[in-house]
Order: sequence, then structure tokens, then C-alpha cells
Amino acid sequence: ERRGRAMGIVMSSFSVATVAGVPGSLFLASHFGWHAPFFVIALTCAGLALGAWVTLPPLAGHLQRARQSPLDNIMTVLQDGNHQKAFVFTVLLMSAGFSLFPYIAIYLTANAGLSAQQIPFVYLCGGLATLFTARWIGRLSDSVGKAKIFTFMALATIVPMTVLPQIAPYGLYIVLATTTCMFVGMNGRMIPGMALVTSAANPQLRGTFMALNSSVQSAAMGVAAFVGGLIISRDAQGLVQNFWVNALLGVAATLLSVMLVGRLKLYGASVVK
Repeated sequence: ERRGRAMGIVMSSFSVATVAGVPGSLFLASHFGWHAPFFVIALTCAGLALGAWVTLPPLAGHLQRARQSPLDNIMTVLQDGNHQKAFVFTVLLMSAGFSLFPYIAIYLTANAGLSAQQIPFVYLCGGLATLFTARWIGRLSDSVGKAKIFTFMALATIVPMTVLPQIAPYGLYIVLATTTCMFVGMNGRMIPGMALVTSAANPQLRGTFMALNSSVQSAAMGVAAFVGGLIISRDAQGLVQNFWVNALLGVAATLLSVMLVGRLKLYGASVVK
């Protein structure tokens, strides 16, 4: 099985988006208005949808049972205990990242002394680093084991997550070292993590499962970002307060995900070790 390698390739697209997408969107917004990036995204998605429709095979060979209605499929997926664990695992993955990521730029400019012009370097360095590490981690996930690599990357990510809220105006290079390590760790745990989630789905219900899991991802990201926004505040000097609480929530979600990964059952494999 090469699911980890495939997820590494997919996750490297996020690196490309970080390196090229953020500066490109800023360029479009500054030259053509803030609507321009959204129009470009819509046109790109339309092109991708057409290309997928034309080139992708039907992949219906796994459907060897009587067809059910979409609602019946949804209920079947939701009632499966292994699927429920996978959904909780997804919530923990998303919560660990999005309790912090939406507020990194705010914190770094307010507390770490970075200027607004220096913030793109955070995403540039992080994106470039993950562009090189994503495929390597994907291959390791297949050769060493997805659960083992996930556990290692998740625990390693705790270090920059706890260091980040302590950063004062130490200089750009210290900030970049910390944020780049966190980008690599977050991206690195997502590769085996999402490979495990897809492997936990019943093959005959994988389409419905993945659709629901996508909704779970979006909801978890939104809730984590919303809760994080309620926690942080600014003092009279404009410094961001309570960012360490967001980091603590991220660490807690990470540790819970490490505890849960050993309880996932993979289809076509034994219970995850």
C-alpha cells in the first residue's frame, strides 16, 4: 500500500499553495481589487472539476452490494463505531492546528516584533520546507508505519507549539526557525493522519465517509478558530494576550489524537499498532 506516499504528494500541494498562493493572492488583490483572488479560485476550481470529469476513472469496482439511498448511506456510516473514532480523530487533527494558525500573524506582529512586510517570509519558509519534507514523510509512513510516523510527528510538533507563545522580539531568524518547525510538524502529522483516516473507512462506504469527513474537517476548523478568537485579546499596549491558552488547547488535542490513533481499525490491515 502506498497511501502515505500518495498523501505526501497531495499535502505537498498545500506547500505550493502557501508559497505561491499567498503572494499571488496579495498581488491580485493589490492590482485588481480584493475580489480578484476569489474569481481566480472559482475559475481554477471549474477547470479542475472539468478535468477530473474527463480524466478520472469511475472507480466503482468496490460497489458489490445493493445500492442504498444517500440518507441510508449516511446513517450507515455514522452508526459505524470505527467511523466515529475516525471523525473524532479528524476533529482533533484540525483543532490542534486551527486553534493557532489563524492568529500566528497577529501574534507575531504584535508580540514578536515582526513587521507586516516580514510576515510573508513565515509562510514562504514554512511552505518551502514542507514542499521538501511532505513526500519524504509520505514514503516513511508507508515503509515504517503510518501510526508510528504520526505519533512521532505529532509529539515533535508539541515543541514549537509551546515555544511559539513565548517568543518575544528575538529577531526574524528565531521566529522563522520556530514557525518553520511548526509548519513541518503540522504538515508532517497530517500526511499519515489522513492516510489513517481514509484507511479506516469501509471501502463500500468510502465515498460517503469522505464526504462526511470533509464536512467534519471544515466544521472543526471553524469551531477551533472561533474558540481561539474568543480566548485571545489585546491589552492597552496592543499586545496579544492568552495566546498560550490556544497553544495549550492545541497540545491537548495533539495528545488526545496520539491516544486515539491506536484504536483505529484499518480496512485491509490489522488494528493500528
